[in-house]
Amino acid sequence: MSELEPFEYETGTAIRDYDIIEIKPTETGYEVTLDVNLDSGYSLSKTKLEISQEDLEGYETNAVEEGIKYALGFFS
Repeated sequence: MSELEPFEYETGTAIRDYDIIEIKPTETGYEVTLDVNLDSGYSLSKTKLEISQEDLEGYETNAVEEGIKYALGFFS
């Protein structure tokens, strides 16, 4: 199987919602496993998200769940 070259897109489909499956601590933060439902009707199963302590500080929260929400673009 040949290597795929990355494409650069300016925009994509929005995330409709997501479910947190697992949160595991790492040396630099957390590895989160998610199921993600897209507005296009497609879904991404067991998607990995790396979120660092630095990311959480930038979002001004210590709660991993809040950091995930902000990382995925769900701002209130």
